[in-house]
Amino acid sequence: MPLNKVCKTCSNSFVWEDADIKNFHKFGFEPFDICSRCMHMQRLAFRNDRVFYRRKCDPTGEIVVSLYHPKSPYKVYKSDYYYSDKWDAVSYGKDFDFNRPFFEQFYELKLSVPRLAIHNMNAFNSEYCNMSYGNKNSYMIFGGDMNEDSMYGVLCDQNKSCLDLDFSYRNELIYFCSDVVDSYGCQFSWNSNNCSQCYFSEDLIGCTECILCFNLRNQSFCIENKKYEKNEYFRKKTQMITGKHSDFDMIFRRFLEMRENRIVKYAHNVGCQDCVGDYIKNSKNCTKCFDVTDSEDLRDVIYASKAKDCFQCDLLGMGSELCFNAISVFNGRDVLFSTVYSVEAYGFRYCETCINSHDLFGCVALGHKEYCILNKQYKENEYKEMVGRIIEHMKKTGEWGQFFPAKVSCFGYNESTANLYFPLAKEEALAKGFNWADDVERSSVLQTYDVPDDIRDVKDDILDVVLGCRGCGGNFKILHQELDFYRRNFIPVPAKCLNCRMKKRSEMRNPREIWKRNCMKCGEAVLSSYDLSRKEIVYCEKCYLKNF
Repeated sequence: MPLNKVCKTCSNSFVWEDADIKNFHKFGFEPFDICSRCMHMQRLAFRNDRVFYRRKCDPTGEIVVSLYHPKSPYKVYKSDYYYSDKWDAVSYGKDFDFNRPFFEQFYELKLSVPRLAIHNMNAFNSEYCNMSYGNKNSYMIFGGDMNEDSMYGVLCDQNKSCLDLDFSYRNELIYFCSDVVDSYGCQFSWNSNNCSQCYFSEDLIGCTECILCFNLRNQSFCIENKKYEKNEYFRKKTQMITGKHSDFDMIFRRFLEMRENRIVKYAHNVGCQDCVGDYIKNSKNCTKCFDVTDSEDLRDVIYASKAKDCFQCDLLGMGSELCFNAISVFNGRDVLFSTVYSVEAYGFRYCETCINSHDLFGCVALGHKEYCILNKQYKENEYKEMVGRIIEHMKKTGEWGQFFPAKVSCFGYNESTANLYFPLAKEEALAKGFNWADDVERSSVLQTYDVPDDIRDVKDDILDVVLGCRGCGGNFKILHQELDFYRRNFIPVPAKCLNCRMKKRSEMRNPREIWKRNCMKCGEAVLSSYDLSRKEIVYCEKCYLKNF
């Protein structure tokens, strides 16, 4: 039967359902006294996608792009040195002390072992990308792979010449979009597939040349869902898409107004069987999940691709299986309580940034190793005997089964992915025990540039001054290729910085929570990512499909 709890982190009451309890027991634990939301926040606080610094590589003295502030206590190595044979993480191994808590010993190991400056593999001219692979001529891509000539993207793959896009794949020349797939030349579009030259629109499939449209299929030359003759449409488009701030602001306000009153399906799930959550695609038996693709038997997971049989995890990829209370695991199996960046992992417990290894406990930055504890090598039988003793010790200290304490994270909450998914003010974050990085807050504006209303009047000298963000008051600059993109596509130079723009797109996606409600047409009960206070007209899938 369901179990009522009070979260020891946020003090809110919550319920573990029967299926949750079953999953806890499958992994050998009793249900935790921490609610699901707080557990996600705690894990995500260990991942920094997007806050970069310039600092020295400790052994070479070269200036590198790094996730770690120059004043952080960690040793940082550039990529080619980190993966070289010039050092060995096993040399930092420590004996386990049964008179001290495990987390205390693990933190000391973290402080001593060098860290990779940034997770950016096989990149070409894409120095400022992170948690990424194979990007070319790209800048500020976070968790995205195989993009080309693109900038400012979150978890986006195989895009070309795109800016400001999240959760979007195989697009070209799109701007400020989220959850857009196989599209060309779209701007300010959401949840659309196979479209071209659509603007300020949402939930379009197979559409061309549409402005301020919603819920259309295979349409063209539409404005506010009204069909126009081709020449008349282009005459109106010329008046609307001008490259002027004033015109874009007016259209965007109209878009938001129309968006609030549109018909929506209860969740953005496609090709799913027995799934509950949002943005789930081609998956089966995934419950309380968000941003999941091609997966099966997941519960309480945020972002996964081709994962199976995992519980209470975040950011899983490439066939991860039987993972519990872990984050950023790629092709891992039987991984528990481990953090960024576990790759080709098997049998990990409380590990961080370990790759191509198996049977590790409390290790940091090991590669191609087996049977290690706190980075110290053991024989197989010794390892198994020691792990059993350590688990019993951790049960006595109350640590076994708990994720790493927030204070063990290398990052402040405001540097972490957690703050994008679950934003907190500084006081709230500190009250929950998270770290906070004050140096991230850039409130002083060195010099401001008054961007002209018309994109055609913007001069190249905008590249040489600091812009004052109208959102957070911080500073940002415009790159040459970025300005060229705006000019060619009649887009005003943004008045807000990367982080504020990214935050706005994130806010326009539904929260990663589920509410019980009813279809507003037939009354059928649904589990929806739209809470009851929302203005949208929420339909079940059957009623929603009748619109087309």
